Amino acid sequence: MRPTSDLDTQIVSTADLHCLRALSTCEKIVENQIPNLLRLYLNPWVAQTCIVLNYYTQKLNAADSTTVEDWPAFLANSREEALSGAIKLARFTVNSQSQKARSPNVLLVDPNERFAHFGTTTRNDGSECRLLPGFATCREANRLPMASDETAPGIIILADKDSQSFLQHGLADLWNDPDVITIHCVSASDISLDASQCQNLTTDIVVFDESFVDYDVPVAAFSARKLLFDQWRPPRMSMFHSTTFQPNTLTTMHFMSCVERRDPETIQVLKQDLDRVMNNVAARHDLYRRLYSPSLSKLITLSGFDRAEPTAAGQFISVGPKRIFDGVAGVACSLRGHNPATLAAEIRETLSREVDLPAEVSSCLEKLTGLPFHVPAVSGASAVEHALQIAFSIQPQLPHVLALRGGFSGKTLGSLTGTSREFYKTSIGPLYSEVTYIDPFSESAADDLRKAVAQKPVGVIQLELIQGVGGVRSLLSEVLQTITELRERHSFLLFVDEVQTGMFRTGPFIRSLDVGIRPDLLTIGKGTSDAMFPLAATLYSQRVRNELDRCHSALAPWLKRRFYSASSYATLLNTLKRAEAENWSDRVRRQGEMFQQQLSDEFSDYRNVADVRVFGMLIGIQLKRSGAIRRVLGRNLAKLYSLALLNHPTSPLLMGFCQYEPHIFKLTPGLLMQDDDIRVVTQTIGDVLNRSPLGITFDGLRTIRRNKKL
Repeated sequence: MRPTSDLDTQIVSTADLHCLRALSTCEKIVENQIPNLLRLYLNPWVAQTCIVLNYYTQKLNAADSTTVEDWPAFLANSREEALSGAIKLARFTVNSQSQKARSPNVLLVDPNERFAHFGTTTRNDGSECRLLPGFATCREANRLPMASDETAPGIIILADKDSQSFLQHGLADLWNDPDVITIHCVSASDISLDASQCQNLTTDIVVFDESFVDYDVPVAAFSARKLLFDQWRPPRMSMFHSTTFQPNTLTTMHFMSCVERRDPETIQVLKQDLDRVMNNVAARHDLYRRLYSPSLSKLITLSGFDRAEPTAAGQFISVGPKRIFDGVAGVACSLRGHNPATLAAEIRETLSREVDLPAEVSSCLEKLTGLPFHVPAVSGASAVEHALQIAFSIQPQLPHVLALRGGFSGKTLGSLTGTSREFYKTSIGPLYSEVTYIDPFSESAADDLRKAVAQKPVGVIQLELIQGVGGVRSLLSEVLQTITELRERHSFLLFVDEVQTGMFRTGPFIRSLDVGIRPDLLTIGKGTSDAMFPLAATLYSQRVRNELDRCHSALAPWLKRRFYSASSYATLLNTLKRAEAENWSDRVRRQGEMFQQQLSDEFSDYRNVADVRVFGMLIGIQLKRSGAIRRVLGRNLAKLYSLALLNHPTSPLLMGFCQYEPHIFKLTPGLLMQDDDIRVVTQTIGDVLNRSPLGITFDGLRTIRRNKKL
């Protein structure tokens, strides 16, 4: 990603060292068939990254304690995502206190505008558009709040080392208040090899930016006091805070490569621990529990993915002699399958042509979508935030969002606006409140839409054409027609989230045009880079561009500079060219028809299965919910069926289920399957899902008991 402030001096171009280093890391992964996006991978580079972050955080807080404490880490794709996660943790801590000593309001001290447009978008005319309530930015020392102020924030963020000077201008009392949660954002230059030279600033949370990888790849993180993490991730809520769904090997491997090059002294100090987690699975498990994710460590054990180092190639993951078909594919991120042998060479060839990558990508995307403009992002969630920021910046007089219930747009603070489930918002408010959720599958959906638009200042309607997390359900044509009719009479923007349906997942490049919808804003997710570099995008229309120009908004140019990555753009461009040459659209449609026919045959008696929904390579299989065992086990039954699929005696299958609807299984494999693989996968699904819940439960408990002992 390209840095944007005076503190960020590295510049990324298509021909410089940064692309070459990122490609070198990519080549190592492809050559050794290392899984990149695989949640069940007990990833040694994730473990090593956490060790280094823990060490750096201890150094930064060396003056705070006579004993060394653990600082668990949270990995993200940008410093903005990392800061969003840090604020969620801080707010959860404040809001969960039985007697609140402080408010969950946030003050960001950012004199250098490192987090420009975070939470608040300021236009050139001076007006502000807020996406995050309870959030304020201070850039001048004479505008700081006082500790005695009743509205003083309960969370304070120093954006960089220059922000520390504000401690001498009235902020120190607030910073040192034990009831205030403090967040310190640091760059690689802030980490001194000599502990005595460190900026020893007592803090609760440390945010690390992309300078630690020289901006070669999109990765950032935060570390926090273990006590805060323990409160934030109780057993039943262990994963709901995550902003990036699974650890990324490319980014963490590259992080370690950069540390080795820049800071060999730290590598030497930590060598014993780094070697241990690389070579010893038990030590890696312990590190995951201590410094990364206790629940993920447990899940990996129960799934048996720690028996040997996994490899990944094409549609399959191998764990020792066990060859598993990957029906998750990085949650619909993988297109060609894992580690295509020619991927790195193709990207290198694209970069060597010295083309204007953003212009060429824009041209390709416009041809495929009809939307001539775009800004890059590092995840589907950040792409959603960009879309909402753009919408608010051009029409602040229409601040209301109308979102369809059952949608899932991410877990970052801004993207939660379109995520209807309150579970993901527990104790992390205030969040954006100008939002109405409407059930698109209710009989009154059309009337509810008309009423909401008539009564609220609706600026944007946000929807998913197929609700992936919400059950793989396609919106009814009546709902889409109603929205289209309303848009003709009102001023709102139509925002279609195609993070799961885009990139040929349902056949066409995007589903919108296939169903006759022309959105003003559209998002596509990390499938853009074929599950390798974290890249997503927000596309927008000429109408939106005209409004951005009219109100002199600097938002879109800033986003283009901030999140541009030549390696990622080259990967996307290569993917688009290849898809056109190989006619992926027709191939996915044909494969979907084959899945529909064979799954229908497998479940012809519908003994356990209530419905099968196939949209190209986005497939939902709904189990029946009647029966005492199903009601008692609830979500656990889905986990037991998933375990049975993974342990199929001849053709193991990794398949997930919908977060909102755990009785609905979701299949999102790589796009390019062989006919024989489709036949085998559907047979495995039939073998397992046709079994009785009682038999699945007994077998599952035996498997769990055995895996715990191994």
